[in-house]
Amino acid sequence: MAWELVRRGHLVRSLRLAPLVTTVAAVAAFLLARRGDTHDAIGDLRVLGLLLALGTGYALDDGAAITLQASPYSLARRHWLRLGCALAVVIPLWTAILAHFLPSAPAENRWRLGLGLTVELAAALAVIWAVAAWGRRYGFDHPGIITTPTLLAFLLLTVSIPEAPMLVGFGPQWTEAHLRWSGILVAATCLLVAAMRDPAARWRATGPPPRQAGG
Repeated sequence: MAWELVRRGHLVRSLRLAPLVTTVAAVAAFLLARRGDTHDAIGDLRVLGLLLALGTGYALDDGAAITLQASPYSLARRHWLRLGCALAVVIPLWTAILAHFLPSAPAENRWRLGLGLTVELAAALAVIWAVAAWGRRYGFDHPGIITTPTLLAFLLLTVSIPEAPMLVGFGPQWTEAHLRWSGILVAATCLLVAAMRDPAARWRATGPPPRQAGG
């Protein structure tokens, strides 16, 4: 069924492509405006990561969600197909962006910068996708509209806690900050996976099955 959805183009046609197209255009416009200036690589990469995250917040919007609830195809697989389409745009773009900016960093720090900023982007994606998935679970066919304010509120929260700085420059706090980002990534991923459970599913009981009356 998944292959048929992709082969016949139904999945792509059902996706909200406007946010992704707008994101690609915004990324291109930002890079053109910078005109090759890479002196503030960390700040620029964070802005570009934010644009990518905002564009993919609509990946789980699906006007046919109610109809597909009766499908034998699991909720998790339907969600992962949509998220996979979003990642097919994000991953090549982010790779190209890193390839453009990271050469301006010292050679010994490039992998740490690239890894740390990628963790930040992955955490932001996991947060908004978890919000969208829970929105879908509670009946919102188009939860993408709530992902933008959620992401902006999440970023404001990260900068409002001086005791645990998150958006730091490269230096002594870099590793500690990205351990926190990794914790957010793991927690948000767990919430996302939980939201993908079919509503009718039940956790398997660990004890023996109940005995039938009169048996």
